[in-house]
Amino acid sequence: MARQTIVLITGCSSGIGRELLSLFNRDPYQIVATTLPDSLDAFDGDPVAQSDRVWIRRLDVADFDKTTRIVRETEKKWGPVDILINNAGISYRSVVEDMSVDDEQRQLQVNYLGPMHLVRECLPAMRRRRFGRIINISSVGGMMAMPTMASYSASKFALEGATESLWYELKPWNIRVSLVRPGFINSLAFRKVHYAKKRIEQAGPSPYDAHYTNMTAFVESLMQKSPCTSESVAKAIFKVARAKRPRLRIPGTTDARIFYYVRRLLPRALYHKLLYHFLPGVRQWGK
Repeated sequence: MARQTIVLITGCSSGIGRELLSLFNRDPYQIVATTLPDSLDAFDGDPVAQSDRVWIRRLDVADFDKTTRIVRETEKKWGPVDILINNAGISYRSVVEDMSVDDEQRQLQVNYLGPMHLVRECLPAMRRRRFGRIINISSVGGMMAMPTMASYSASKFALEGATESLWYELKPWNIRVSLVRPGFINSLAFRKVHYAKKRIEQAGPSPYDAHYTNMTAFVESLMQKSPCTSESVAKAIFKVARAKRPRLRIPGTTDARIFYYVRRLLPRALYHKLLYHFLPGVRQWGK
C-alpha cells in the first residue's frame, strides 16, 4: 500500500488555510493543520476537523521550539512532510516611525523567520527522499510597498528573496519551491490587522493621522470590491501543489497579475510618481 502524501499547512483557522483543509481532505493526502492556540475553537463542529485525514495542532509559528516538535511528532505519527505550505501570517498597518523594535520583531517572526525555520525542519527528510514541495504564501506587498505597510512588505520581501534562493539550492534534490502572491481578497481580514503599540497608545493627534485614515479606508474598499476570494486563492495553491513542474512565482489573484506587469513594465521613476499621485487623500498628508 502506497504511503499517503503528508501535507503541513500553517494558519488554518480561517481564510485561505481553512479552504485548503477542504481541498486536501481527500485521497492521497493526510494533513497536519496548525492554528494559533486561541483559535482552536474555530474548528468546533467542523466536519473537516473531525476527518481521520486531518490532525489539528496548536502553533504560533514564532514559537520555534514548538514548530520543531510538531515536525518530529508528524514524522513519528505519519511520516516525513511531503508538502509544506507556509500560509500563516500577520499584517501591521503602521508607518515606520510608529513601529517599535518589538513590533518589527513580531512581524518578521511570523511572516519570515517562522516560515524559514519550518522549512529548515522539513528539508533533511525531503533531501533524503529527493522529493518535496515548499509553497510559501507571499503577497503583492512582497513586490510593491505601500505607505503604512512598510514592515509587512519588508517581511514579504524577505520571504520572496529567501524563497528564490531556495529554488536554486534545492533543485538538485527534486524539491520544488514556489511562491504564491495573492493581491486583494474579498474577506474581513482587514479587521485583523495589527497596529503599533505607539499608535494604539497615542493620546492626541498624530502627524500621520491622514495616512492611517485614508489608507485604511482605501484598503478596506479594495478588499470588499475584489472578485477574488479565499476559496479561489486556495484553489490556485492546490493546483501548484499538484503540478509536476510548478513555477517559482504564481499570482494568486487577477490584480496580482496586473500589479506584476505594471511594476515590471513601467519605468521605476514613473511608477513611483503615478503610485504616489493616486494614493487616497495624499494632498492632506503632512498638513
